[in-house]
Amino acid sequence: MAPTILGLLLFFGAGLHYLVLGLPGLGYGERTELAPVGWRDLAQQVKQIAKQVRNDTGSEPLIVGMDRYQIASEVAFYAADGTGIAPETSSAHLFGWFDLMYERWVPIDLQTGRTLLLIAWNPRDLTDTAVESRAAWMGPLQDGVLTRDSRVIRRYYYRVAYNYRASPKDE
Repeated sequence: MAPTILGLLLFFGAGLHYLVLGLPGLGYGERTELAPVGWRDLAQQVKQIAKQVRNDTGSEPLIVGMDRYQIASEVAFYAADGTGIAPETSSAHLFGWFDLMYERWVPIDLQTGRTLLLIAWNPRDLTDTAVESRAAWMGPLQDGVLTRDSRVIRRYYYRVAYNYRASPKDE
């Protein structure tokens, strides 16, 4: 019984150390979206980018996480202000990709003409033809950095899509 307890203590201790500080000498892994680190930082940065887009365009951008749901959900949760009002978020279903529930919450056809702020972990997700074909024009691909205690956790990428259309240009 004592070896089991010691093993569990070491295992959970290492897991908690990873969540707080990363692994000594290694930091965090490539799949940090699976761990609860960096979300608050990402949400605050996305809020600032969305504010700039709003100032440039005069309209509130729809924040689109280009994954199944993590980016959109975490940004909505962590970017909510003190009144509980969260920015409007959606997911990659707007481009014909799979997501979990946003297709029911944010109907594609109601987004026509909107400015979208696209957020992704992989820059290829923002340059895919399925994405570029649904916007009248696209802003430049830009990158951001998530840090914790002055250490880089992960990079993310963003791009603004102007005048979204529900179906690709060539249809």
